[in-house]
This record gives sequence, structure tokens and C-alpha cells, in this order.
Amino acid sequence: MALFLISGCSPAESNAPSRQEKTNAAASWPYPFVKIEDRVYVIQTSGEGKVAKDLIGEQIGRVEMKYEFEGEEGTASGTVIVSNYLEEGTKLFVIKGVDQSASIAIEAGEDEFFQATEEGVFQKEKSN
Repeated sequence: MALFLISGCSPAESNAPSRQEKTNAAASWPYPFVKIEDRVYVIQTSGEGKVAKDLIGEQIGRVEMKYEFEGEEGTASGTVIVSNYLEEGTKLFVIKGVDQSASIAIEAGEDEFFQATEEGVFQKEKSN
């Protein structure tokens, strides 16, 4: 019995962080985002960030890559649309009457859309 307990608690296993611990430590971005070319949009998933279906314009793209860990930002090249929050294939849209450089809409489900605000605009809104 003692041999069983000793073999089950080897130092290599007990000191190694679990996969969940690695995920929590590495995925520490300050907010969920989607990046299109050189523009970063902060995703607003709360009630205030909802966009009415009748305000949804043309589709501007889909998320092509999802970052799982902070530091992966350098792995995408060119004009790939990436996110640390949205799944690959998530559709992105223009919001009617809103400058695309300021905000876009993200499809969250059937007839459900959320706003993503350009990072600089988002920071200004938060400081006011």
C-alpha cells in the first residue's frame, strides 16, 4: 500500500501545473477582442452591447483564427481576422449608420448580435 501511495505522488506530477492552471495563467488579456487588419475591437457582451437585428448591415468577414493564449498574437499574418474570445467562423457585420472604424457587430446566435468597439474609442468611453 505504501508503494502505491509513493508512486501516485511523484514530484514531477505534483508540481506540474494542470492544463486548467496553464490556461488561466496564459489567457490573461484585459478584455475580449477581435482584430481586423491593424484595428482591435473590444467585444461588449453585456446588455448594453446588444445590437438590434434591423441595424445589421453587410457581412464584413469571419473570424479565421482564435487565440487560446496570450502571446500568440504574432502567429497570424496578413489580413487574418483573429480573436481571443470568438470561435473561428463567427460572422462580423457593419452596423448601419455607424462608422465601421468605430464599431462593428458580431453574430452571437440566431438574430442575436453584439457590438465591438474600436479599442481607442472604447478606452475614451471608459475614462469618461
